[in-house]
Amino acid sequence: MASKKGVWLTIVILIAITTASFFVWLTPQRYDATFVVSDFKSHLDGIKEIHRVLVDGIEKEFQKMLNGDITPDQFIEVAEISSSQINSQIIQLVESNASQEWQESYLNYIEALRATNSNIRETIVVANMIKEGSDKQNIEEILKKIDQLKEESKSFVSASDSTRP
Repeated sequence: MASKKGVWLTIVILIAITTASFFVWLTPQRYDATFVVSDFKSHLDGIKEIHRVLVDGIEKEFQKMLNGDITPDQFIEVAEISSSQINSQIIQLVESNASQEWQESYLNYIEALRATNSNIRETIVVANMIKEGSDKQNIEEILKKIDQLKEESKSFVSASDSTRP
């Protein structure tokens, strides 16, 4: 059997650990996360790859919705997540404090991301129109606008590529 002194010592140690853990857990932490980008080419390449994956994904899901494989509500959920991720990429580019030589390329890519976000918003409009049973002519008009936004995004990507140092 353990001695009374040993039991009490164990209890005191457990109370001390629990109290210390509680104070660490309750103490507000302040983390101002800042990312220092020193390789602007790799940073932009990474964002470009994420952008490509998001665009491919949203286009596939949009086609699925148009074909009736998924519901408009399911598509809207995916589209909103994709839009949020595009916004995150825009913020990363803005906060990267690109050097002067990379500034124009970054600005063009930000515009490409914004056009993609507008495209996503328009696909959500189409999804809502399908839910409401709008006529095909109104939907066709929005689909034309979506195609224009895709082309606009591609032209900004090209401009970004051509202005790289």
